[in-house]
Amino acid sequence: MRLPLSWLAEWIDLPGDRALADRLAMDGGFEDVVVEATGPDRAAIVVGKVEACERHPNADRLSVCRVDVGDGALRTIVCGAANVAAGQKVAVALPGTELPGGGKIKKSKLRGVKSEGMICSRRELALGDEPKEAGIWVLDAGARVGAPLPEAAAVGERVLELGITPNRGDTASLLGVAREVRALFGGALRLPPTDVAESGPRAADAISISIAAGDACFHYVGRVVRGVRVGPSPPALRARLEAAGFRPINNVVDATNAVMLELGQPLHAFDLAKIGGGEIRVRRANQGESIATLDGEVRKLDSADLVIADAERAVAIAGVMGGADSEVGEATRDILIESAHFHPTAIRLAARRHGLHSEASYRFERGVDRAGIERAADRAARFIAELAGGSAAPGAVEARGDAAPAPPRIRLQVERTNRLLGLSLAPAEVAALLERVGISARPAGEGVLECEVPSHRNDIAVHQDLSEEVARMFGYENIPTTLPVAQLAPARIPDRHRIADRARDLLAGAGLVEVMTFPFVSEADIAALRLAEDDPRRLALRLRNPIQDAERALRTTLVPSLLRLVRQNLSRQVPSVGLFEVASVFCPDPAAPPGPGAESLPREPLWACAVITQQQDDLWAGRDRAPAFFRAKGIAEKALSGLGYVASLRRGATAPYLHPGASLSLWVGDQGVGRVGEVHPSVSADFGIEPASAMFELNLSALLAVKKGEFQFREVSREPSVRRDLAVLVERAQAAGALSEEIRKVAGPDLVFDRYEGRGIPEGRVSLAFRLVFQRSDRTLTDAEVNRVMDRIVAALASRFKAELR
Repeated sequence: MRLPLSWLAEWIDLPGDRALADRLAMDGGFEDVVVEATGPDRAAIVVGKVEACERHPNADRLSVCRVDVGDGALRTIVCGAANVAAGQKVAVALPGTELPGGGKIKKSKLRGVKSEGMICSRRELALGDEPKEAGIWVLDAGARVGAPLPEAAAVGERVLELGITPNRGDTASLLGVAREVRALFGGALRLPPTDVAESGPRAADAISISIAAGDACFHYVGRVVRGVRVGPSPPALRARLEAAGFRPINNVVDATNAVMLELGQPLHAFDLAKIGGGEIRVRRANQGESIATLDGEVRKLDSADLVIADAERAVAIAGVMGGADSEVGEATRDILIESAHFHPTAIRLAARRHGLHSEASYRFERGVDRAGIERAADRAARFIAELAGGSAAPGAVEARGDAAPAPPRIRLQVERTNRLLGLSLAPAEVAALLERVGISARPAGEGVLECEVPSHRNDIAVHQDLSEEVARMFGYENIPTTLPVAQLAPARIPDRHRIADRARDLLAGAGLVEVMTFPFVSEADIAALRLAEDDPRRLALRLRNPIQDAERALRTTLVPSLLRLVRQNLSRQVPSVGLFEVASVFCPDPAAPPGPGAESLPREPLWACAVITQQQDDLWAGRDRAPAFFRAKGIAEKALSGLGYVASLRRGATAPYLHPGASLSLWVGDQGVGRVGEVHPSVSADFGIEPASAMFELNLSALLAVKKGEFQFREVSREPSVRRDLAVLVERAQAAGALSEEIRKVAGPDLVFDRYEGRGIPEGRVSLAFRLVFQRSDRTLTDAEVNRVMDRIVAALASRFKAELR
């Protein structure tokens, strides 16, 4: 933001340029602070009076002027502007002057007539972007002949350039900067008058205002000024606006921009005669509605856009830019001044949707002073009446939407602030520092201050913000350098993070590759999982503004993202793939109440998921690899064991994206904690995966709710072990895991080393073989002892599973 220092000096007494810039940069909360001089060479450009003006004898489009520049002699100057005339006060560049655009003025002959200088236009002095056809700059008739140009007009200005942080929208004005100067240097503010001389019919007789989108517009004020004469602004105002980076338009629009620079409240002026039906409606845009904005573009509006409309159409994109159909022009006689308090988010999203960022949206996005809406409207009505004539209609017309959030009251513990800043200030000292920035601080107990934040400070919400204000006013350079004193407590990693890290280590140690995918999936991916219509995983949250149109849903399972990555790796000729991810999924509660509250947020359980493809290479390392299903099953069981849980496998319903004949559910006690199985052939086909693949899912959040066993360390036995092999015939549908559990009760660790069905095996039966290892730590087992245990195992298997010894 750019502010002419001469303008700021009207609001408050200023220190020297260097002191002002240094203190504002250090303690004022601005990112960059620079004071720079603008405008042409002051000494060489003077006020001249055209005493005579005649047509050039050798050129129809040139004039020969006799100009008095205050040095006692008349200078002959040849001028090509069509608007030059005798009696005018003009800006004269004398020989030796270097113009801002380059080039040095010197005595010369033009078509045979000598010229001793140049009568300048504003464009030639880099004071505006007027067209060449505008001609020379005609100064006020009261300008003193021979005076340096800066004495007669606001040129050669010193400008304060400030980098404003996003949270300090209150400083985007002369008033905001003046408040900071007062806080840092002292002094009294000199506010411009806002009282308005009113006459004629009431404003309410000319316009009515209503708000249909109260969540996005908290307050809307309109003032009517009748009988204006639209034309150029005075040179001094034009020069100030140009120094601030604004393009002068006309006296009405320039007045609204000037008041915005003064008070930080964006304003807009409508031609009252162009407001259909004599009413203003603040509403959301209608579907398919469009508007021609002041920049000459026709914009298609979104139904989420907040617009200012009359009885017939939208006449402005609220807080962003006005419409061309209601623009103030030379024929305008009555105007409506808009001053409003819009929700920052509504303005930011609209500006972003249309790629249209204006000085108004810049301020609305950062938040405006809710208490300054009427003041800005009154100031603009007065200023416009001064510049353009006319009179303000009695009264303002206003409407209110939802109540804006009230400024917070914060209880500040002085000791907490001292500890944060490394100071030892008394409560009275802290209160005095806060008072400097307009924060009322009253005692509210021992070492506690009740602080009332002013309405313009939208950035202050918690006690740390108040502590920052104390530090700024105390002076960062005055805070002593001390070593922090901290009471270190042992850090405790949350159980959720601990189990996630451990699962990653175990799965990576099993030879799988970790991936991290975006949490967004497509509707097609969800459909490809063949989930039932009432499956809660279909109730994915849909994004209103997705990064990619194809990925609009928040994932409820990790499966689609991993399957897509498997397909991508296979398409790039990776012979075998084993990927895993440990991450949260998002599960909405259908019974949750709608709205932005925490109770409406989805649950975010933590899952581990892995997908493994069948080994395809014929290298020696892959020839004896287990099928993908058994590899996935083994990794899942080992992972659960490594996490401290003893898992069991059960048949039954698992997931529709798994093969029903080659999938199992994982249980710890009575808690289902996951599933393992081959990916359903139809799902594999939909995702373009070939060959067969297997996967498992582990619900790590569910595991945290299950009490796990404690690890017990045992000394390695020095005694020899005894191994026995056991082969039994069971029904083909019998799971080997159930037999393993029964054997463990009696014999300890075991290993399935064979499964056979075919010749020599009765129809519908299979042969299962187990290797049993017996060992004691205190003595050597005898064959008789082992035989007795084997007999009990055989009897138990025959009784429970009708197993026959082979």
